[in-house]
Amino acid sequence: MFCRKNWIAVTVLILGLAMLVPVAQAQRQEWEGVGCYAITYNVAHFSPEVAIMSYDGKGILRSTHENKLFDNWTIHFVAVTKMEGGKWSWNGFSKMMSPDGEFIISEYYGDFASGGTSKVLYGTGKWKGVKGESNAKIITTGKSIVQGTSQICEKLVGWIELPK
Repeated sequence: MFCRKNWIAVTVLILGLAMLVPVAQAQRQEWEGVGCYAITYNVAHFSPEVAIMSYDGKGILRSTHENKLFDNWTIHFVAVTKMEGGKWSWNGFSKMMSPDGEFIISEYYGDFASGGTSKVLYGTGKWKGVKGESNAKIITTGKSIVQGTSQICEKLVGWIELPK
C-alpha cells in the first residue's frame, strides 16, 4: 500500500511538472502595410464585354504596423485577369523578398468589389514552414504613364505564423 501511494504521488508530480514545460507553439503576428507597384499588362483580348490579360508587377511594401513586419520588402507578382460583364477578377502568385534576401511565396485571388486575398505557400530561411493570409484593397491608382501599364497602391492587412 505504501509503495502504491508513492507511485501515485510520483505520477501526479511528474504530470504536474510536465504541464509546466512549454509546448512549441507557432508565433502568430498581425501585420499591415501599404504596397505600391508598377504593373505591365499583356492583353490577349479586350472588348466591352470580355477582357482577358496577364500582368506582371513589381513594387515595395511599407509597414504601417508598430512591429514593422515586412517593411522595405520588395515584391514581384504575376497573374491572369478577366473582365466579364463589367466585373474584373484575378488569380496569381507573388514573391515577397526581405532586405536580407529571404522570401515568401503566396497565391492570391480577388476582384474589384471585394479586394484580394493572399495565402502563403512557401518561405525560405527563417520563413520556412510559414503560414499566413492577407487581404488587400486598392487605395489609389495613377494615370498610366505608358500604355499597357498601371501604377497602384493598396492597403494590406494580414497575419503570419512562424513555426517555433
